[in-house]
Amino acid sequence: MFKYIFFIIFLIFPPNSYTTDDAISQFVYSYLKRINDFIDDEKYEDAQRELDIFVRRYFVNEQSYERALINQLYGNFHAIQGEYEKAVPWYEKSLKFKKMPLVTGLQVRVGLSQCYFQMSDYKNTIKILEQYKAIAEKRRLLFPPTYRVMLGISYYQEKDYLTAYENISKANELSTTLKEDWLGYELSLAIQLEKFTRAVEIAQLLIFVNPDKKEYWKQLSGLYYTQDDDDESLAGLELAYERNTLSKEKEYLDLSRYYLYKNLPQKAIKAIKYGMESGIVDENKANYELLADSYFILKDRFTGIDYLIKSLELEKDPNTAYKIGRFAFEEEDWKISYKYLLEAKNLGYDKYPGRLDLLMGISLYELNNYSKAKSFFNNALEFEDTKISAEGWLKFIDELST
Repeated sequence: MFKYIFFIIFLIFPPNSYTTDDAISQFVYSYLKRINDFIDDEKYEDAQRELDIFVRRYFVNEQSYERALINQLYGNFHAIQGEYEKAVPWYEKSLKFKKMPLVTGLQVRVGLSQCYFQMSDYKNTIKILEQYKAIAEKRRLLFPPTYRVMLGISYYQEKDYLTAYENISKANELSTTLKEDWLGYELSLAIQLEKFTRAVEIAQLLIFVNPDKKEYWKQLSGLYYTQDDDDESLAGLELAYERNTLSKEKEYLDLSRYYLYKNLPQKAIKAIKYGMESGIVDENKANYELLADSYFILKDRFTGIDYLIKSLELEKDPNTAYKIGRFAFEEEDWKISYKYLLEAKNLGYDKYPGRLDLLMGISLYELNNYSKAKSFFNNALEFEDTKISAEGWLKFIDELST
């Protein structure tokens, strides 16, 4: 990442002949770009030589935009080589420029926070990232999910588990794709904070993302199992089921969760379905969702989605509709994704409204319905968390049509 930070600034702030606080001359632009190209090509000796000349001869005053950019580039030079302790003072000096343009200041803080993070200096990582977040939120800019995760990990290292959870949970909410490692962080914190309802939801997502990883079904089954009876009594339920003597719904459900705990989703499915066929287990929302979980553990994602749809048909629930749409989105089933995300919207889904519009827009884009996709991206522009992503998609669609 360090390799491209400075070049991005070149694209945003091209050189011109005006002497404003956020403009640089063609000479400075060309000189710094040459140094950046040396860094990009890993010609570090050449970059070091040119940087040293620039630092000694030009723009000694820290209160100049050119000097701030030189300091930033020197920080990048060290950071990309893993010399984080050497990079930090240069980034810090860059931030001394009092009239730093917004985007430049944010990029410098990104580099600085990453250096502190790599140095395991979590207090300063938190300090710099919280500055970034405050500036971004004040200007209604996105505080990217990646930085939220880094902030959350830093809070975790400082043993502030609740704030760590809040940041990582928010990052997962804002991400348009399910990221296995981020969900794993959130699950660990949710269990630690005894947020078991949310922990079950995250474990379900992890099984959907990577059904081959046994650890995830064990975590989900364990979350179910912690609320059940002890192993001996549940084993007794298994014997009673085999003798066809179970008579209560709770017994079938406890047995099904026990089978999941033992990594036997086929038996869990069989027990639930037999209970339903016998009229003992209700065909209700919760039980269909338990069936869906069992199919996800079995790696049969599409049947799992089908049972979520059955759950939704029995009881209209915007959260279930959103869940179906989100799972279908991850499977790149764009028609199903759009259909159920739209149903979630019509049912009044309001947990992450901007993100809902963004996912609907992406689904329509994949269905080649660009004009309708743009309407949802325009809706997503109204929300701080999805504004930047929506702008990117709108620009991309406009470029396709030119």
